[in-house]
Amino acid sequence: MPESAIKAYTCPACRAQTRISKNWGTIFDHPKPGGFIRCRASGKHPFAVEQNLAERLGPDRETWVTPLPLAIWFHRWDERDHPSVALFARRRMAYWLPNTTSTDHEDVIGDILSKRVHPEWDSEHRCWTISDQHFQQLSEALFKDYPALSLGREYNEHEKCNWQCQNAASPLCTCSCQARNHAGGKWMAGWSVLDEDTSVVSRRNWSWMLIEKATRLAA
Repeated sequence: MPESAIKAYTCPACRAQTRISKNWGTIFDHPKPGGFIRCRASGKHPFAVEQNLAERLGPDRETWVTPLPLAIWFHRWDERDHPSVALFARRRMAYWLPNTTSTDHEDVIGDILSKRVHPEWDSEHRCWTISDQHFQQLSEALFKDYPALSLGREYNEHEKCNWQCQNAASPLCTCSCQARNHAGGKWMAGWSVLDEDTSVVSRRNWSWMLIEKATRLAA
């Protein structure tokens, strides 16, 4: 089998690094889900590996091998898919990557942030989530692989913008300014806005921006 058809894989039960064929036809150095040979790293039967992943993904087990679709509440720009980050008012930050399986959505966080960062699956919103504190680092990392980033913020249209927003240190903003005045705009240093839009989902107001890295004009 050509090397290009094989990629790294993390066992969802024991977190052991293994190798797996691109089409999931054969798993190397690790027992197949549904089999009876125990995983050497965890001592678990493969059906326990399968059950562990099923519990985390719920009904979305088919996303093992197919790209995770963009959840309908994420904004879509001219039918084009951009990596997306969404900041809820009272939930963990959601994220989505184009042409990426659900399992790889989880694994990429360990690659670009830290192996100690553990994404959680939000079955209600059908997306992976991590702590808001990783917003800036994740956004900058995504710009290395993608030309633009879709950023969403849940906001309250009745919440007045005040000095707490304008002098904030964190990037989290829920007031009616939709982050335009937040932290004096410092959270967007080095970024340019390509487009903006708003939406209402389940009675929640969302402000969306399509962002790219700012380019300096030659003197």
